[in-house]
Amino acid sequence: MAVAAESSDEVKRVQVYAGPAGLLLLLLLFLVLPAATASCSAPAGNPDGAGSVSVSVTGADLVVGGDPGYTAGGVFELSPGGNASMADEVSPRSAVRGFGIATVAIMGLGLLIALIRVWRLRAVVTAVVASVAAVLLVIAEWKLVGQLVSVAEDIARFLIYLPSTQGIDVVGRADEVVGTGWGFWLTLAGLVLMAGINLFLLVRSRSRPRIPE
Repeated sequence: MAVAAESSDEVKRVQVYAGPAGLLLLLLLFLVLPAATASCSAPAGNPDGAGSVSVSVTGADLVVGGDPGYTAGGVFELSPGGNASMADEVSPRSAVRGFGIATVAIMGLGLLIALIRVWRLRAVVTAVVASVAAVLLVIAEWKLVGQLVSVAEDIARFLIYLPSTQGIDVVGRADEVVGTGWGFWLTLAGLVLMAGINLFLLVRSRSRPRIPE
């Protein structure tokens, strides 16, 4: 009985972090940290001029379609109206936002797992929620990166006539300036780890004395 009680306490401690508390932390990381980024720079010796342009889209931007953090300077700087128009272009579209909203909704609903008293049921629900959220997150990221690549290709088509781009397939290489943000990777890794931990607890419980609910 002492072993069973000790195992029960251990499971409860693990499920605090691999459950609602963990989901809350991952949700905050997803909303605050960059989900996708894009950047390009021209060095000082560039015949067309130096400058840089960058975009950073957080999870919150992905959900609400907010300001993506578009900045441009030097040769990449446009008129105030042009900069505003470009910021709108890289702002997540509704088709992309839908998956971001679904990801946040699933993770938010997962916080209600704390109301489940039976630990096995809690483990099953947590594993399912984390798995579904991870799949939705990957789809949202894929669509977001695809949108940024599309915008980068459109911009590249205006650059093919510059002297410094002659002989370079700037349109074909536009995807090289776009990347996934570390907020995406941290959130995805956390969700996968959370699902794995709860599945491990379920599998391990089959080979041990029954843990009190």
